[in-house]
Amino acid sequence: MFGDAPSTSPQRIGFLILPGFSMIGLSAMVDPLRWANTLAREALYDWQMLSLGGRPVRSSNDISLMADKAVETVKGIDTLIVCAGFHPQKHFNSKLASALRRLAAVGVDLGGQDTGSYLLAAAGLLEGYSATIHWENHDSYREAFRNVRVVPELFEIDRNRFSCSGGLSGLDMMLYLVQQQHGADLAAAISDQLIYHQVREGSDPQRLSLQSRYGVSNAKLLETIENMQRHFEHPLPIPELARRVHVSERELERLFRSHMQTTPLTFYRRLRLEKAQLLLQQTSFSVTNIALRCGFGSTSHFSRSYHRHFGYPPREERQRPG
Repeated sequence: MFGDAPSTSPQRIGFLILPGFSMIGLSAMVDPLRWANTLAREALYDWQMLSLGGRPVRSSNDISLMADKAVETVKGIDTLIVCAGFHPQKHFNSKLASALRRLAAVGVDLGGQDTGSYLLAAAGLLEGYSATIHWENHDSYREAFRNVRVVPELFEIDRNRFSCSGGLSGLDMMLYLVQQQHGADLAAAISDQLIYHQVREGSDPQRLSLQSRYGVSNAKLLETIENMQRHFEHPLPIPELARRVHVSERELERLFRSHMQTTPLTFYRRLRLEKAQLLLQQTSFSVTNIALRCGFGSTSHFSRSYHRHFGYPPREERQRPG
């Protein structure tokens, strides 16, 4: 899909929408194709909405979208992009796997948007490939599919497989597609129409920098937070965190209280609990396993800390609305 322009036009793309898909993520991929056709004054791309059974699908913002066809029987497409959202594992079944494998067998290029790459991997269609996914799902994705090389990029292209991480990353990916197939001038004209003037590369980070996220610029503080994020399973003692950034423990305490309105210990625990919440939502790991992965020495300590922070125990996390 991301090589030279196809020998015949239009290029036929199917968007497989699954319950909870992101409407903004879907629109971000479709609108650049619409503008490509409009500005080129010819049909460079053709697209259709697909679903299991051809049924309407409700998005994450509770808008229902009609499908044009059932993915189980669709023919004549060059590319399929799987669009998914929260809890993709809940929507994986034998019918979906069979439909994806059938299209792969006839040479259709396969892509995933947001957590769509999880479903491609679950169908066994990403083994030996590199892929990306929304940053919240990186760790659980990596644990579930050891034969997929998970990368943190905005979008990733590996031969006849591709993926983007969600949100507006699909817009960057489609602008790259147009540029590769029809030239930089057309891609730039589309960007102008969409008033999108800071087109990102696939290798750009998915998340805001720590400096932007926390609104701080102190280098010692930012380096300490980075060290915390790299050591969840075996948390570093506060004196060791201070030693690594060449400040005293007292000075580190002062920095956190001044800039983050909390202590280093409380901030570190919060990061680990937020990590645990994601693992509870996205994996089938036991509470004990997650407690250990997030640096808690016992399940009871983890449960008390979790309840104190979120207001309910970890065992209830998986029963709560997504």
